[in-house]
Amino acid sequence: MDSITQYFQLAARRPELFAPSNQIPLCMDEETLRNYSASTGKPVGVVYDNSPYYFVLADLCIRENGELYTYARVVYPHKSNGVVVIPCRNGRFGLLSIFRHPPRMESGGEFPRGFGEDLTPAENGAKELWEELGVRIAPEELEFLGEIQTDTGISAGKVQVFCAQVGEVDIPADNGEGIHGLRWVTPEEIAQQVADGTITDGITLGAYLQYLCRKKETASLL
Repeated sequence: MDSITQYFQLAARRPELFAPSNQIPLCMDEETLRNYSASTGKPVGVVYDNSPYYFVLADLCIRENGELYTYARVVYPHKSNGVVVIPCRNGRFGLLSIFRHPPRMESGGEFPRGFGEDLTPAENGAKELWEELGVRIAPEELEFLGEIQTDTGISAGKVQVFCAQVGEVDIPADNGEGIHGLRWVTPEEIAQQVADGTITDGITLGAYLQYLCRKKETASLL
C-alpha cells in the first residue's frame, strides 16, 4: 500500500487526528497530495510505519498565501498511546537505568513505561511493571494520576500516568528493554538530580510533576 492511500485510511479510522484548523490547515485532497509529492520529490502521507508502535506522517499543510508545505508528526495506532508507572516503596521512587538508542547514551533515570497496546491503560501499566521490574500487581491496584503530552510540537500522543506501591523487585535478565539497573531515590534526591541534569527524561519529569501536584491536591483536601 502506498503512503498516501495509507494516509487516507488512517484519516478515516482516526478523524480526530485530522481535525480542521484555521491555524494550520491540512490539504486533504488526494490528487493535490500526489501531485505535490511527484513534483517536489518529497514524501507525503504515512512516510514510516513502525507498527504496532507508531507512524510518522508527512502532512501537506497550507500557508495563508496558499503555499503548500510538509509538516512531520508522530501518531500512535491506539487512542491510549502509552503509560508510565511511578514505582513507590518506603517513601522512595524507583528509577531505571536504560540505554536509549535515539541519543545513543544511558538515560539518567526513568520510570517504567511502554506504548499503548490492545489493553486498558491500567492493564498496560501492570504489564510494564512485570516486564521491566518483575513485579506482579493487579491493574486495579495502580493509582491513576492523570495524563501528559510529551511533545506537542511533534506528536499528539498522550501518556497515562500511574503510581504503584511495590515490594521486592527482580528485573528479568532477558527483559529486552536495555534495562540494566534500578535505584531507589528520595524526593530530595530526585530534586537534586533534576537540578544537576542527571534526570532529563521528559516523560519521567512530567509524570513526577503529576504525582507531586496530585498529592499536594489530595493533602489540601484532608
